[in-house]
Amino acid sequence: MRGTSRSRLMKALGASFVDGESELAMARNRVCHFLGGVAARRSAQRLHNRQTMSFSETSSSDSQPAAKARVFALTALALLTSTIGYVTHQGYRALTDAFVAPLILSPQNDQVVATRLQASQIAVDKARTAAEIEAVEEALIAGQKAIARLKVLQRPSARSLGWTNALTRHQANIAITEEQMLKAEHDVLADMVSKQNQLVNTSRNNLSAGLIAQSDFTREVQTQNQLRLALLENERTQLQASTQKQQAQLARQSLDGQAPPMPEVMMHEEQNVRVDLEIMRLESEQRSKQVEKRALTEKLATLEIAESQVKQRPLFRAIERPVDAAFVPYTQLTSVAQGAVVMECVWGIFNCRAVGEVTEIVPGEVTSADPWGTHSRGQYAILTMFNHEAAKGKTLRIRTPARKPSSPAPEADTRVSVK
Repeated sequence: MRGTSRSRLMKALGASFVDGESELAMARNRVCHFLGGVAARRSAQRLHNRQTMSFSETSSSDSQPAAKARVFALTALALLTSTIGYVTHQGYRALTDAFVAPLILSPQNDQVVATRLQASQIAVDKARTAAEIEAVEEALIAGQKAIARLKVLQRPSARSLGWTNALTRHQANIAITEEQMLKAEHDVLADMVSKQNQLVNTSRNNLSAGLIAQSDFTREVQTQNQLRLALLENERTQLQASTQKQQAQLARQSLDGQAPPMPEVMMHEEQNVRVDLEIMRLESEQRSKQVEKRALTEKLATLEIAESQVKQRPLFRAIERPVDAAFVPYTQLTSVAQGAVVMECVWGIFNCRAVGEVTEIVPGEVTSADPWGTHSRGQYAILTMFNHEAAKGKTLRIRTPARKPSSPAPEADTRVSVK
């Protein structure tokens, strides 16, 4: 600024000096013309030349600092403009980029070890649940076979009751016939006993008269006793036949529902009740086993979902090898996408350079420390780092490249050819 004012002052002095010289030259010309002397003109010309040379030397010596001042001012202006542009650009990038907290997950990390234990526990629960499902399925198959066997046993039991009814009817008919035959036999034996009694009386009279021997009389008495014994046996058999007839009739009435149930019917009913109760118990167990199987199947599906979720976590991937990841808060997640560039910056703002790219955004919410040290909610992002040392920093920036405008789809040819 001081050099500029000085140059302006020198310009003004030079202009006033030139005007004064011009007037002096005009006056000198008038004097020379008035005197008419050539020598005076020459001397005036020499004096004018001297004054002009001295002025040019003075103006050239003053113009050098002014030029340097101009160059310095232009350089300072260019530096100021570039600095303002750089700061503006970096501020825009800082507002549009996403700030994330980098993580280096190794197999020795405490969280990775805990995730490994959790995965192994889930695998054990899955194996146990699968074994329980297999045991329940085997129990269901055994129960179905037992129910089928009991139903097969239940059908012959019902048929055996019909067989008992038919046998009882047949026994009743036989008892009636046998009773009739025994009565006829009793009548014959009674008639024979009566006649034998008469023969014995006659033989006794003849023995008393001496007409027969004692042995003949004894023979007739023995025959009388045998006939009496046969009559008694007939009467005993009649009583047994009557009893059997009565039992057959009572059994028939019982089977027809006209009398109290017989013991065989009671045993049959008891067997049917036991079979029915066993079938009901097995069917109840089948239903409970079905419910247990559904519960175990749902549990196994839940365990599989949990296992898949655990395997998707970066912590599980770090069990076998180290994984570069980053915690992305929800406030920064909109600026993070797959394929975005990972930037490392000085103080988080200046001199940014690419050190990797985003490979995957892991679904599922997690809670961790954000780049500013506050615990917040967000998601994990898997990184592919070109410079692994950059992952040791506190903060990284993720910059999503500008999307190329998609080319419009070609219009369909709607022309119709007419033959």
